Amino acid sequence: MHPLLKKVIKERFGKLNRLQQDAFREVSSGKSVLIIAPTGSGKTEAAVLPVFNEILEEGLKPISALYIAPLKALNRDLLERLEWWGKKLGITVEVRHGDTSAYRKAKQTKNPPQMLIITPETLGVILTVKSLRKHLVNVKFVIVDEIAELVDNKRGAQLLLGLERLAEIADFRRIGMTATVGNEDEVREWLKADTIVKPNWKKAYRFHVLYPKPEEKDEELARELSVSPDIAARLRVLWEIVERHGKALIFTNTRQFAEILAHRLKVWGKPVEVHHGSLSREARINAERALKEGRIKALVCTSSMELGIDIGDVDVVIQYMSPRQVNRLVQRAGRAKHRIGEVSEAYIITTNVEDYIQSLIIAKHALEGRFEPVEPIGGLDVLAHFVVGLLVEYKRLPRERPYEIARRAYVYRDLSWEDYLDTLKVLEDARIIGYDEETNQLYLRRGAFQYYYENLSTIPDEVSWRVIDAKSGHIVGRLDESFVMDLEEGMEFVMGGKSWIVLKIDDEAKIIKARESPSIESAIPSWEGEMIPVPFSVAFAVGRLKRELAFDFRNALSLIEGVEFREEDLKRAFEEIRGEPFSTDRDIFVESTPKALIIHADFGNRANEAIGRIVHSLLILRYGRVFSVRAQAHAVVFKTPFQLNPEEVKHYLYQDPESVEFIVARSLRDSHAYRWRMLNVAKRFGALRRDAKIRRVERLFEGTVIERETLNELYHDKVDVKTAELVMEMLKAGSLRVKTALRKEPSTLARLNMTVGGEFLLSGILERDEVLELFKKRLLEHEVVLVCTNCGWHSKTKVARLRSIKERECPRCGSKMLAVAHPIDAEEFLPVLDKVRHGRPLEKKEERVYRKLLKAADLVDSYGFDAVLALASYGTGPDTAARILSQYKGEALLVALMERERDFIRTRRFWVDKKDNSNENKDKS
Repeated sequence: MHPLLKKVIKERFGKLNRLQQDAFREVSSGKSVLIIAPTGSGKTEAAVLPVFNEILEEGLKPISALYIAPLKALNRDLLERLEWWGKKLGITVEVRHGDTSAYRKAKQTKNPPQMLIITPETLGVILTVKSLRKHLVNVKFVIVDEIAELVDNKRGAQLLLGLERLAEIADFRRIGMTATVGNEDEVREWLKADTIVKPNWKKAYRFHVLYPKPEEKDEELARELSVSPDIAARLRVLWEIVERHGKALIFTNTRQFAEILAHRLKVWGKPVEVHHGSLSREARINAERALKEGRIKALVCTSSMELGIDIGDVDVVIQYMSPRQVNRLVQRAGRAKHRIGEVSEAYIITTNVEDYIQSLIIAKHALEGRFEPVEPIGGLDVLAHFVVGLLVEYKRLPRERPYEIARRAYVYRDLSWEDYLDTLKVLEDARIIGYDEETNQLYLRRGAFQYYYENLSTIPDEVSWRVIDAKSGHIVGRLDESFVMDLEEGMEFVMGGKSWIVLKIDDEAKIIKARESPSIESAIPSWEGEMIPVPFSVAFAVGRLKRELAFDFRNALSLIEGVEFREEDLKRAFEEIRGEPFSTDRDIFVESTPKALIIHADFGNRANEAIGRIVHSLLILRYGRVFSVRAQAHAVVFKTPFQLNPEEVKHYLYQDPESVEFIVARSLRDSHAYRWRMLNVAKRFGALRRDAKIRRVERLFEGTVIERETLNELYHDKVDVKTAELVMEMLKAGSLRVKTALRKEPSTLARLNMTVGGEFLLSGILERDEVLELFKKRLLEHEVVLVCTNCGWHSKTKVARLRSIKERECPRCGSKMLAVAHPIDAEEFLPVLDKVRHGRPLEKKEERVYRKLLKAADLVDSYGFDAVLALASYGTGPDTAARILSQYKGEALLVALMERERDFIRTRRFWVDKKDNSNENKDKS
């Protein structure tokens, strides 16, 4: 080791730990190395110190090393850390990415640093910059950080191809860093590393899985925060943990829920801040600093906090709701007490029986080191960009040369010549490249440079859609295109802490017309795909635990040995579903109710997505498009206009495994997600320009390599066809059976899956009583007109004020026939009443207006304030109100009115233009 490096190491931490020593030895011996270790193991220094040592000892020319990090935010923290080493050692370290100024880039070209920190996309740029290219031939090391963030997506495929392009001009060693993964050897091959370096010690964790039960003291907190006692109990338990341990990170699974949880804690007066990827950099830095300096006790965060951002020592990690994946739990838990030899302590606060059992399994798998594998993906669209990149570098190449280089990358090792030729054909048809048959040379055409630089990132350019409030006409926000592609008319989504129902999607104007909804519990989060999919391995183990709980409680306990939990909580949780339909690792349960059909199945989100699409396709063939379907980790939920025969659906599950992919592919071709993915795949291929707006893109590329690549991407990210085929094989072999039940009311687990949870739903944001309370509050704030149907006296007021009227009498004439009406209806009624009082005949339309308010007045006289609430709710006219009021009272009335609102919006598309403003408002009353 170079003496200067020895001196600086001693200053920084005395001596290298075992992991750093092993990495130093392996790298210094000339090997490419993959370093696998948990947070806080000193991975960064393990990777960079042998590189710095060689720069010092060999006097390597710049650019000697590239440090590739997947996130720009990560570069900020890395730069501070690596610059410290650089200054001490006299080694220049700089960062370069899309936001780097032109001045800085020019300076780097003239006087390049010895270590350059870049993103995967930046590699594609610097390979084509002539003035930098001459320095890239000096690269002796490429360090890739957070490999697990790259392996299972197309950014990783693009990076591998970029490294093969670099290997054409430079001879370098590869050093990779990752947290623990389930397929270490495959990740090593992906990187082309010679060996794996791991710590010689096993990281110790203590996992507590809690299922809080409301206590008497939670009633007061529930009233104070306007939440249910269940939520109050969870918040109390959460803060007790923070107080007991000290500095905490509170992880949630979505950004929306991080915001809501932080808001609730702040209302309670607790010192917390929120931290997630959609916040500005400044807001994130301020939150990090506040925790580091002790000005707050906890940071409510999402995966943005998983990636080693320096926030000082953390005493405890709290996961609110199931972490959904073993890798996630370990990565998050590792942020607490992350020094070598310390035990990382993490608590999981669960919200329902499914959440609880799933969390127990994930904690057990984490203790056993049963991590999920990361699934590498290639992509012919990424290959197309690579071919053009090579031609930008070399101008002309023999046709087989890009093919030979690409096959050196792990994800293209099985690339067929036919697929390669299909890829070239798309580029030729788009006039991006040409092929000279006589010389067997590929060459660039005019559109090549624009295509190459427009497609440097595999992450789609997001076109934002304006969301307009149908009532006011005001813009309430914007949604990303990827999110809009999963929306349909009648669906709900969350924006700005409110729930909205989609009324109309205008593709041409990029506008979503929406109306505020009282319900948040079934709304989709505003960040597409944010809910982490539960893998098959976890879901299937949940099924086994449920089976053991039903037949042998003692044996069930052995399945979760080592996890900290209370037996009485487990018994209480399972009692909630005992005697009701539930699935196991040996049973699928089909439950049919009047408004929904639920297939209880423990196969995880992606496999259930495939199963749901199969059954949905077969139902459509018989009944038409009258069903909506949503796949979740432990169930597939169909909303139905009538009660289905569960035996019929059971029959649909027994499909030939070989037909699964065909049925799923047909189903996917009808989806928004398919069209959006195809649009982006086509752009990455160069078949469409970046700014192209194609309405029926699926017709344009039917039967092409673009269609094939779109389906491959969906199979990898969203729909697990292989596991669905395995399920069909298990059904065929009899190792899985299907039970059925016809029920009047949904079971506990059915209700759970119909309202909360799931990949695309916002889990656990509001409980049922909370939703009703919000709905009621909104009704009480609603403005109506009180109209005397006898003399015409009228007064505008809020619904809440009418509750205090002792005797509902007209102050002018004393009549009790007071109607509650929408302002527009009241305006139309008054001239009609004047005609009646003067004995003039009414036209048919006027007669309808008159009768409508007389009936409304009659309802108010008969039912009192309940009628006021009913008439104030959206979509409930006097006739509908009369039917609902005759059947429901109290809380049941609120539920019925809320359901009426939803049904009305879903079955009637409308938009409030000025020209038909009055007509729309008539419908409201």
